[in-house]
Amino acid sequence: MSDVMSFISPISFELPAWRPESAWIEHGPFAAWLTEQLRPRTFIELGSHSGYSFAAFCQAAKRCGIDMTAIAVDTWAGDEHAGYYGEAIFKDLEAHLAATYPRAEMRRMTFAEALPTVADKSVDLLHVDGRHFYDDVRDDHTTWVPKLSNRAVVLFHDTQVRERGFGVYRYWAELMPNHATFEFHHGNGLGVLAFGSDVSPSIKKLCSLGACNTADGVREAYERLGMGIASLQMRDQKDSMAARKAERRALRRAPHKALFKAISSRLGR
Repeated sequence: MSDVMSFISPISFELPAWRPESAWIEHGPFAAWLTEQLRPRTFIELGSHSGYSFAAFCQAAKRCGIDMTAIAVDTWAGDEHAGYYGEAIFKDLEAHLAATYPRAEMRRMTFAEALPTVADKSVDLLHVDGRHFYDDVRDDHTTWVPKLSNRAVVLFHDTQVRERGFGVYRYWAELMPNHATFEFHHGNGLGVLAFGSDVSPSIKKLCSLGACNTADGVREAYERLGMGIASLQMRDQKDSMAARKAERRALRRAPHKALFKAISSRLGR
């Protein structure tokens, strides 16, 4: 247990303030620990959608007093895997970040368009979570490699998904033999790649665990923490649905109340 606890800290237990529906929901606790250990100067997220993961990293950076440049790159239009959606998702995330982490940037463009706007060897944390076909995830990673610093960590979401043409697991299998890595199996899978030669010692240690009881314990601990966040998110959804239903009932009753008031007034009651 003591070995497992070296990969968990109090920040792992903090609740993400921004909890929209997200396939990334169970990885919030690890995002907080990773931010604390890595202390990234520049964080780039390729594919943000509802912004849960992006906001989680920003929240952790603020909590830890890290001077982090955070850039989310997305068209916020959707794709075959994320689905297609309207403007509300972008606006909601924009409002949340403006109130909680004003330094965060939302660059509404393709990953290729964003590439020349970021300095080479400047990115300490890269989260690859765009379209999930094999060619896409491979190209998203390889084209951004020149931007990675000697402290860099790269995250790949959906390493455990083998349906709907997802190819992240194939690319991840190609990376593992040649890099220091760690993979979480819950929450659709999350691959952690210690890319830089000068990566944080604690992250380097995590990515050198291999197959052992400590690795299994770390996975189980973060799965349990993630399930707690997921249950809160489900409660949030139920509360929101209940509020909308109550509002609809009130609207349906409103005309009848107005009519009753008018009749009562005419009858002198």
